[in-house]
Amino acid sequence: MGKQDFLLRIVKTWNLNPKPEYRGFRCADCQKYMKKAWHYWLNKGGYKSPVHFCSKCNKDFELDRLEVKKPTLKVNKSKFLKFPRNISLKLKEIVDKWNIKTRPAYKVFACDNCAENMHKAYHVWAVQEKILTETHFCKQCGDKIGFK
Repeated sequence: MGKQDFLLRIVKTWNLNPKPEYRGFRCADCQKYMKKAWHYWLNKGGYKSPVHFCSKCNKDFELDRLEVKKPTLKVNKSKFLKFPRNISLKLKEIVDKWNIKTRPAYKVFACDNCAENMHKAYHVWAVQEKILTETHFCKQCGDKIGFK
């Protein structure tokens, strides 16, 4: 199984919140909260999103030892918020700028709007042109945009 196929399988086990939520970052597999992680990009199967792994899970992922044991969850895209035009355009602008062909990197999390490092963020899932995307915003940017 290719890396994109595996990332897609793991993301399909997540219980995606259709409303923005302010929280810390969790490992894609073990769900442990973390302040620094391995960052990958998923761009397949109707998703375009970063996927984060802790160091332990990343090692297992790279050695093809990680297994998806949780069941796949159905995602109803119609339940995700329809943002006002100005917010939708901002989210699209951010997603369109992503360089999803970059190699995985171990780094702290950064706001998709201002690029400041952060340990908690607004996690925002949105449907853009039938693709589910997840963006992350620091408290200041998220509050200013209107996610609070």
